[in-house]
Amino acid sequence: MRAASLGALVCIFAGACTPTTRRLDEAAIYQGPQFRLKLVRYFEDYPLHYKGEVFTVQCSSARTAKSPASKTQDAGWVSVGNGGAIGSKSASELAEREHHKYKVIDDQTLVWIGNGLNVSFDACGQFRGWYPTSLPDDLIDAKEKPEWCAPQGTADCRHYDFLGDREPRFDDIQVTRAGSISFVARSKAFRNQQAMSVQSEDFGRTWKATPL
Repeated sequence: MRAASLGALVCIFAGACTPTTRRLDEAAIYQGPQFRLKLVRYFEDYPLHYKGEVFTVQCSSARTAKSPASKTQDAGWVSVGNGGAIGSKSASELAEREHHKYKVIDDQTLVWIGNGLNVSFDACGQFRGWYPTSLPDDLIDAKEKPEWCAPQGTADCRHYDFLGDREPRFDDIQVTRAGSISFVARSKAFRNQQAMSVQSEDFGRTWKATPL
C-alpha cells in the first residue's frame, strides 16, 4: 500500500498521470445502403490502471449524423461495442474476430450481441436490449461477490454472475420488421444450466423469458 501510494504521488507531482488515447487504425465490418459498421483500434495509456490496445465498434447512418465525437468515437457515429485488444496487430484482425457479434437483418435492422442482446430497428438510431441480469434471483446460480456489492454494500454487481465461462450465448435469433424478437439464451450462470426462451413482440420494449 505504501509503495502504491508513493507511486501515485510521484505520478501526480511529475505530471505523468494524464491519460492519453491514440488512434491506430480502422476496418469496415459492414457497408450497406442505410448504415455502416466499422471497428476502430486505439492505444490507451491510463497510468497505474491500463496500457495497451482497445477497440470500439461504431455505427453510422442518417439517424446518427448529429452524434458528437469523443476520444473513442467519431463524430456522426455511435459506439455499439468495445473491448480490450492488448497484443492485437490490426483493426482488420479484430474485425474478423468480432464481426459475428453484429447480425444485419435488413437495411434498417441490426442485432448486436454482447453481455446482452440488443436490437436497432432504425439503423442504429436507438437500441433496445435484453440482459440476463434482468432475470429473477431464483433463476441464477449466483457467484460470491465483493463486500461492496448488494446486499451487503450498495453496488449493483449482478453482471459478475455472467463473466468468464459464464458469459451468455444467444442462439436461434429471429427478428422481424413487425417488431418481433426471439432467441434462446444459454449460460452456466442459469440455475441447473437451463436455457431461456426470450421473446418480445413490441420492438424490445418489454420481454418475456421462460426456462426451457
